[in-house]
Amino acid sequence: MTYGGRPKAISLWSNLGQPVRFLGAEVPLLQIIVIVTIVLVLIALSLGLKFTRIGLEMRAAAENFGMARLLGVRANRVIMMAFGVSGALAAMLALIFVAQTGVADVRMGGSIVLIAFVATVLGGMGSLTGAVLAGLLLGAISTVLQAYLPIDLRPFRDAFVYALVIVVLLVRPQGLFTLSSVSNRI
Repeated sequence: MTYGGRPKAISLWSNLGQPVRFLGAEVPLLQIIVIVTIVLVLIALSLGLKFTRIGLEMRAAAENFGMARLLGVRANRVIMMAFGVSGALAAMLALIFVAQTGVADVRMGGSIVLIAFVATVLGGMGSLTGAVLAGLLLGAISTVLQAYLPIDLRPFRDAFVYALVIVVLLVRPQGLFTLSSVSNRI
């Protein structure tokens, strides 16, 4: 509300664009920081969901919310923690995205949310590993299409990616990497 709806140029840590020699290649420092940060956050999220009480409660609520409440899971706490974790992840992603692009915009997360949703559905609902693997697969397919599609068809790269996702979901509607409990319900 203070700045309006126009995109704003932001310079965060301009030194992060400096190339660093890594395994014989020059890679921008920002890309290395992004990869390391994402790997650490995924490990922390995975371990937190597996080995903490709130992680167990979140997984139980995701499996069967009513039964979890009957077994003593405090629903308000689980919902509050889920929103807190998702907000922290969104803030981290926004910071990384702004550092990479140099622009803050009201609509900057729309395309990322769409891709994340598609990766979650493609990977299998309820599977963190599946969502991550599906996201990496979508990124790889998108990059290959951008490199090998004829120049006239490159603007339609996302349409090809989503068409492929639709075909995969027609063949395997529960997703590629689904939990056995989820696939039994479908």
